[in-house]
Amino acid sequence: MIFSQAIARLGRLSGRPGPRIVSVEGRLGLSPLAPVLKATEGRRRVVFASPELTDDENFGALRARLTPHARWEQPPAEWSHLFGQLSNMDPLALIIEDPAGVVAANRRFWPMLGEGWCRVRRRGSRIHLFLVTCERGLGRELNRPDSPLRSRSAGLRSNGEPDPVDVVEVEVGSHYDLGRAVPRWRGPDLFLGWALFGGLPARWTTIGPEGGPVACLRRILECPPESWVSGPMDLLRQAVTRSNRYATILRAVAKGAQSRGAIAAALSASFNRGIAGPYLSRLRSLGLLTADRPLGSTSGRRSRYRLSDPHERFWWSRVHPLRSDLLVSGFGAEAWTRWMEPALTPVLLAAMPEICRNFLRFGCVALLGASAREAGPLWGPGFDFPVAAVLYNGAVCYGHIHPGPGPAPPAALRNLERQVRVTRYGFGRQARVLLLFSLTGFHGDLRRTAARNPLVRLIGGTELAAQP
Repeated sequence: MIFSQAIARLGRLSGRPGPRIVSVEGRLGLSPLAPVLKATEGRRRVVFASPELTDDENFGALRARLTPHARWEQPPAEWSHLFGQLSNMDPLALIIEDPAGVVAANRRFWPMLGEGWCRVRRRGSRIHLFLVTCERGLGRELNRPDSPLRSRSAGLRSNGEPDPVDVVEVEVGSHYDLGRAVPRWRGPDLFLGWALFGGLPARWTTIGPEGGPVACLRRILECPPESWVSGPMDLLRQAVTRSNRYATILRAVAKGAQSRGAIAAALSASFNRGIAGPYLSRLRSLGLLTADRPLGSTSGRRSRYRLSDPHERFWWSRVHPLRSDLLVSGFGAEAWTRWMEPALTPVLLAAMPEICRNFLRFGCVALLGASAREAGPLWGPGFDFPVAAVLYNGAVCYGHIHPGPGPAPPAALRNLERQVRVTRYGFGRQARVLLLFSLTGFHGDLRRTAARNPLVRLIGGTELAAQP
């Protein structure tokens, strides 16, 4: 659902009549190029992957890609002229994969783009420029008040005109996305599969053509591929020069550290809490870490950190400590018996809050009448909801996840009601809906109570796994 929503939004942007720049931002290990290609299918387009050589060679490579669509008598000799000539190629979608490779060879690339784009804007040509990057923040930088794209076109702008760049962030895929990729996994298999294999399509290629997630993991452990032994570590090394502190943070968060203080303590007993900030910011820009805030909060000081991809949480907490052993042939059976099989239930429970939030974002319309406008955790003095949401119909939802192993008892609802009375968030709303999630069923008394109260909803594995 996340990927299909990104494709739908990109399709709407590419259908706009006038010129527009779109920054499409994925994360480390997740290139958003595939959704852009899908969204622009059938359109006249040019895809450019920089050779990342000298500036002249980069420029020449793009000019060669554009030449079949150009009507120039004299080929442009610099970037600003080249981008200005785009107005003569209407309609066209130009997709630049990883513009950082061009910028590294020419620090003036963005000002020169702004100069050329000014001409495209004046003519109102139907040119859509997609900047595809695996890091977050490019669009935010290009929308700054001092951005070359903004200042160069100042004479064309009226007060209140939208930012020059649209930003589309392609997130880690949800369990619904994995369900579409591996339709044989349903119910508990789908949830466990997402907790183990995560939401990056490139990693789904290791799943294999048959069997459930448990069988697939056991087969992988027999002869683990490099992507399972060192994949997340190799990704990290591609992005940072000295990975030790970043790796320590990722492993600490995977094992349960959520606050800055707990993360700093994992780095060193004497590590200054404030110094952890730049490391956390870098990991967030790479898309490896997510900072959750209580629903409705605007303060970053109350953030709780988590790994954005469930596979990486599993890998850093369970596989990373075994890397030396996994390199030895024949260790797979022992690894499965001693470390992996006992971890399956904790790994699944750790993924449940995100599974439930994805349900509220994409899959709850039939049950609740509307999807979530905003979904996330909600906590404060006396209450802590792993799942909460504001629906498009105005209702506020508060969720409890029953960990099992037996059916959820009536006491779970009483505890949820007590916490709702404590919180002031959502007070005064027309509807305050109590949600109980359980993969192990519900006690009969709880089912009868819920049947009498339209503001109580019981959500099991069948509802969570059903494709919207």
